[in-house]
Amino acid sequence: MRQQLFYVAVGYVCGYLMISWMPDVTPFTWVNFLADFTFRPLHSFLAMACFFIGFLANAMAIRTMVEGAVQLFIRKIVNWHEWLASYTVVGSFYWLFHLNKRLSLLFFIFSVVYGMIAVDFSSGHRYKKLL
Repeated sequence: MRQQLFYVAVGYVCGYLMISWMPDVTPFTWVNFLADFTFRPLHSFLAMACFFIGFLANAMAIRTMVEGAVQLFIRKIVNWHEWLASYTVVGSFYWLFHLNKRLSLLFFIFSVVYGMIAVDFSSGHRYKKLL
């Protein structure tokens, strides 16, 4: 449970920092966006690093949500605390959408796609079977 809450907290903080460090170009033009990205390299690098770390952390919480739902559907044992704790990722995306809709949507799509790719439907994890 703590691990899932840690993933959600890291995902939210990284999402918040990514949104705050990305250049806000209104109205959006590629030239101004790339110029701001180029002339502020530290903010650009930190925003990209936060995006990467954040969507990986959120993807792990989404993976737990999906695996728990499938296990519940096929009537296997579900770790309820871990499964319900992973649903707090929905609230973190809710708050991120209030900050910036476009970047949050991009962040959400990457997290969901990677989370769905990482789903493991086998009864045990592969690394435990190899031991």
